Formats: sequence, C-alpha cells, structure tokens
Amino acid sequence: MRCWALLASVCALCVTIAAGAFAADIDTQIKQEEEKLQKIERQIRFHEVELSKIKGEESDILGELEKLNKQEVLTNQRIELLKTKERKLEGQIKELSAEIAEKEAFLTKAKKMLAERLVAIYKFRGRGEFSMLLATDSLHEAMSTTYMLRRITKQDNELINETIDQAKELQSLRQNLEKQKATLQAQRKEQEKEKAILKETIAKREQFLEKLKNQKEYHARASKELERSQAELERRIQQLLQEKQRLAQLRSGGATLTRPKGKLSWPVNGAINSPFGMRVHPVFKTKTVHTGIDIKASKGTPVKAAEKGEVLFAGWLRGFGQVIIIDHGGDLVTVYAHLSSMDVSEGQRVTRGQTIGRVGNTGVTTAPHLHFEVREGSKAVDPLKYLGQ
Repeated sequence: MRCWALLASVCALCVTIAAGAFAADIDTQIKQEEEKLQKIERQIRFHEVELSKIKGEESDILGELEKLNKQEVLTNQRIELLKTKERKLEGQIKELSAEIAEKEAFLTKAKKMLAERLVAIYKFRGRGEFSMLLATDSLHEAMSTTYMLRRITKQDNELINETIDQAKELQSLRQNLEKQKATLQAQRKEQEKEKAILKETIAKREQFLEKLKNQKEYHARASKELERSQAELERRIQQLLQEKQRLAQLRSGGATLTRPKGKLSWPVNGAINSPFGMRVHPVFKTKTVHTGIDIKASKGTPVKAAEKGEVLFAGWLRGFGQVIIIDHGGDLVTVYAHLSSMDVSEGQRVTRGQTIGRVGNTGVTTAPHLHFEVREGSKAVDPLKYLGQ
C-alpha cells in the first residue's frame, strides 16, 4: 500500500511541476497581451489629444474612418487577450480533470482494499488474531505477532483516513472544475460578443469607404485632408529629427547612428500596387502625389525594418493609420504605414530585418498592404532607388 501511495505521490508531483511550467508560460503570454492592449489604448488617447489641438482644421471624413480603424484594432487586441485567457482556462481544466482521474483511481483501489479487510474482519470476528497469538511457541514470538497485528490495525486506520481526505479533495476538485468550466463558457460568450463587434466595425468601415468612392462631393474634401496628412507627416518627421539632435547635443557620449552605406532591405515581399509619384487615388479618384510605394501583402504579414536604426515614432497618423518611423542616421528615415499592429516602441533600437509590426489596412486603404516611404530628412524620395534587388 505504501509503495503504491508513494508512486501516486511521485506522479502527482510530476504533473504539478508540468502544470506549474504551463501556468507560468501562459501567465507571461496573458501579461504580454494585456500590455499590448494598454499600449494601443495609450497611443489612441495620445493621438486624440493631438487632434484636439487642431481647431476645426480637419473635417469629419478621415476622422470617421479613423474612429472605425481604432475600434477595429482595439477589438482585435481584446480578442487576442481573451483567446490567451481561454487557453489558460483550458489548460487548468485539463489539469483538474487529470487530478480528478488520479484521485478517483486511488479511491477505487482504496475502497476495494477496505472492502476486503471488512470481509476478513467480519469473517473471523477477531478469532483470527486470537488464534495467531495462541499458535505462538514463545513469548518473543507472541510479542512479534502482537506488534504485527498492531501495525495492520494502524495501516487500516491510515487507509481509512487517507480515503476520507482524498474523497474530500475529490469533491473540492470537482467543484473547482465546474467553476472553471463556467468561467470558460462566460469568456467564450464575451469573445463571441467582441467578434460580433469586430465584424460590425469592419462592415461599417467598408460601407463608409464605398460611400466615399461613390459620392463625388466628398472626393475633393477628402483629398485635401490627405494632403494635409502628408504635410503633417513631413512636419512630424522634421520635428522628431530636430528634437533628437537637440537631445543628442545635451548628452555626452553614447552610440550614434551612422548612415548605412549599402541598399535597404525590403520590409515585406510583394508586388508594388502603387509606385512613387503622381497617381490617381484608389478611393477618391483624384490626382495626388504618392510619397511612397504600396507593397501588396496579406493582413498580418510581418513587416521588417529596412535597416538598423532607432524608432522615432510608433502611433497613429490621420490617413496613414498605425505608423512606424525609423531614423537610420545621416537624415535617412523610413516610414511604415497602414499597420494592423506595432511590435516596437519609440526610442527603441532595431536591427536590419527585425519584425517591427504587421501588415494591415488602417487609415485610408482599399485592401491590406504596406505603405513604405524613404525620406531624406523630411523630404520623400523614391524608395526603389534605395531598396536592394
């Protein structure tokens, strides 16, 4: 009995260690997803404060689209967080089910042993032990027999107590399992609710874009807003570079960025949907200057830094959606726009080829793609002259 109990304890310990490792890993993932959600919320709040400083300069055309974009990004992240929490609950339910099965096996074996002992006790009614004592030939043998009988009685009591304790623990585990199942069901309902919100938001965005395409009176207004957005991007880069230079002068020492000598690497692989220069805007059908290139890629495709550098900006810009701006030194700057998510923060150093975000369709877009720009200081230049083969 003791060997069997020891083996059960060792197995339980192994399960506990494995469960502990899983719990630690999934808790880390949950924390990361929560931090991502908080970061998105902070970026949106910051951008809305910045917009509030522009008194009546912008109309509501791009503002309405941006509102839907932000709702989509927030809802997507909430769903990711709920999915991670769901995996944790599923893991806990699996662990509880395994522990319940283990205790049920123990109780089945223990009850069988107790039943056999009860049958033996009823059958002999104490005469078996008395007969064993009478059959001894010496005092020493009688004492040994008495000691053995006491040990058997003690083991019977230990088994009974252990069975009672295990039965109580089993009841507690079953209650906990039902509680976890109820929590999982509630979280799945919440996830379905968020998915419905996401579906509705995407539908509203598509309807709004269709409305902009079909109603010509919006085209000129929206086109002017986009021009202001491009000018704002240029001003933002200029301000960021100037601020960075000012801070560098205040600091002594520290590593400085050196302009790369070779070609830049492609941030994503894909066909160019729209080149640099004058074009007819795909939504508003007006002639505008395209300050970068649009690279076709599916939503969620990793976007990589074209060269090592420092993140100047990671946030929202009207018309461009979620944007990352990287300084590579020597006034060379790259811009990555319409992202679905961002994996870097302002001030962070990145390496060539490092994943910095994911392809999306935030901002004014007809489909997921990467809007990629190369700038000399704040002036936009043709990226194809800087990219490698």
